[in-house]
Amino acid sequence: YGTDVVAVLCHYGFVVRGLQRLQIETLSDNAAMLRSAERNGFVREGVLRSSAWVMGEFLDEVLLGLLVQDWKPDSKGR
Repeated sequence: YGTDVVAVLCHYGFVVRGLQRLQIETLSDNAAMLRSAERNGFVREGVLRSSAWVMGEFLDEVLLGLLVQDWKPDSKGR
């Protein structure tokens, strides 16, 4: 479901809200979110090293971005 949710949010951001750019920040070990974002066209733009304090330790976060001109809505109209 994650990939579909990201697709719907992209549609909302770009079509409904008229945004130019969307950004996702997620923990570097969150493989499911990284996969969902990349399947929707997001590009890894950087790593924020040791930027998230999670359960007693600092973890890296990945920054992903998608520009409206690079967005390709899926065939379901999202």
